[in-house]
Amino acid sequence: MASAQRQRRGMADFLAQQRLVDAPAPAEAEAVTAPVDQAAAPVPAEAATLPEPYQAAGTGTLDDGEQADLAACEAAIDTLRIAFWAAGKALQVIRDGRLYRATHSTFEEYTIDRWEMSRTQADRLIRAWPLAERLAPIGVKIINESQVRELVPLAEQHGQDAAAVVYQTIVEADGVRVTAAVLKGAVSTLPADRFDSAEAVEQIRAYLARSADDQDLPERVEVSATETFAAEAGRLRTILQRVAKRDIVRSAATENPDEVKKLVTELRTLLDEIEQTAL
Repeated sequence: MASAQRQRRGMADFLAQQRLVDAPAPAEAEAVTAPVDQAAAPVPAEAATLPEPYQAAGTGTLDDGEQADLAACEAAIDTLRIAFWAAGKALQVIRDGRLYRATHSTFEEYTIDRWEMSRTQADRLIRAWPLAERLAPIGVKIINESQVRELVPLAEQHGQDAAAVVYQTIVEADGVRVTAAVLKGAVSTLPADRFDSAEAVEQIRAYLARSADDQDLPERVEVSATETFAAEAGRLRTILQRVAKRDIVRSAATENPDEVKKLVTELRTLLDEIEQTAL
């Protein structure tokens, strides 16, 4: 019983942490009904590798240790940001394969008893994960659940490519931060009964320009080259950390050694180009 309680608290903790990372507007926020007992909850493996909090040693440039700490912390946050679609995919596997049947009569009973998650929450995560996976490579930052939620109805009606057009158009707009509110506004400008990519791009750009003129787009910000580089570098570190896991590398090297060698060569070439440009 104690073990099951810890597992349920772990999912409640995940849902609470994810909402903090997504940082939705107050109107979008949802209450987490299950209390989180931090003392009983297991410590995730990622948290165990993070440095303990400490006060800043100075106000100047980060030293090597601080840069390493920043990279580790941002990688952990990125992991949390994509956890919602990993959870959604896992829930679909359990639901479709009826993997809950050894202990529960229905999927709804399983999600409530095992994770203290309503069927509505589970279904929302299941609906979101395929689109999140499709959109993830497009943006500078990893898409979060509140953003995906605004695009799911469009994707279900007109296909994932339609949602990708909307998302990419906003991502590529100068100085516009992608948020759930902006995505919702963009989708609302499109015809409900049809979708034409070229027409959609024009309508979304017009919406962004109009909103900026009317000062209804507070998310408009100036993004510096340094911020863009830092965001892209953070994503690259996260991806490489996943790819570089020993079991994955060994399996890939056994099944397709030429592809692994090709990737290593390309990475070395890119690193040389970055070093030459920077120095």
